[in-house]
Amino acid sequence: MTMDPAWNRGTEHEQPSYLWAMLTAPLNINLFLATLAGSTFLSIPYGAPGAILPLLAFAAGEAIASMFIPASSTFRAKVDRKLKLKRREAAAMHLRGEIARRCTEHDARWEIYRNLQERVRSLREMGSHRRSALGEREIERIEDTAIDYLGLWLAELSMDERQDSVNERDIERRIADVTQRIEKGAEDSRSLRKAKGDLEELLLRHRRLASRKAAVEAALLSLPDAVEEIYQAIITNSSAAEGGSRLTEAIERLRLEEELESSYGAEIQSIVQPAAARAIGAARQGVKS
Repeated sequence: MTMDPAWNRGTEHEQPSYLWAMLTAPLNINLFLATLAGSTFLSIPYGAPGAILPLLAFAAGEAIASMFIPASSTFRAKVDRKLKLKRREAAAMHLRGEIARRCTEHDARWEIYRNLQERVRSLREMGSHRRSALGEREIERIEDTAIDYLGLWLAELSMDERQDSVNERDIERRIADVTQRIEKGAEDSRSLRKAKGDLEELLLRHRRLASRKAAVEAALLSLPDAVEEIYQAIITNSSAAEGGSRLTEAIERLRLEEELESSYGAEIQSIVQPAAARAIGAARQGVKS
């Protein structure tokens, strides 16, 4: 089972109400308006009974429908997808805004992101108009790659900021200074040892940042490539042996990217600004089951 990505979880109060979704569905609203019009029309020759009976029939129908429709798996899937699309768009807007504050509109990765979106849309359309080797779960995973890409991009930019903000030589000098004071028997040696430990931990995290950044950069390069492989395998007949093999390998690559993002999730979120971290999937924590 795959879990929801961070941007698709929401709070307890943001979870969908399937009953409310049924009541506010366009079809249901149109039925109510039609019933109201019929009630008004019948009230002319029959008075109050003519006005009340259609409304009672509508209310009875709603009561019966509310016992079955909100519990329907098909209806719930439709409501969940609508909510997921809304959250995905909100997350994408937030991430694009955060990225735009850190780089110019001429950055080549904007074009990569637009091409990725186009490939994702094409795969969704192909899946809806003709039989495809991709199931709905795989298509939804591919749709999430656009958010993954933005999240990884923002993580890389934030890592750059973090690297620029820390001077290793300055930290080493401070550690040496604190060590010297401890060796001289300073009265506040306990606080100094804690400060030394904090500085050493900061230095270690900063040195490990380079390897984490390299992993994020690799994911940024390979994620669009994996989607392109899936696209090419589908349009060149994925039912053939070679095409099916390529498709399987490309989907496996997406799963590897998901594992990579999950591995670095907590560390990346500690680097990005808190507002951005709440909106991402920068490092993915799973996708909707």
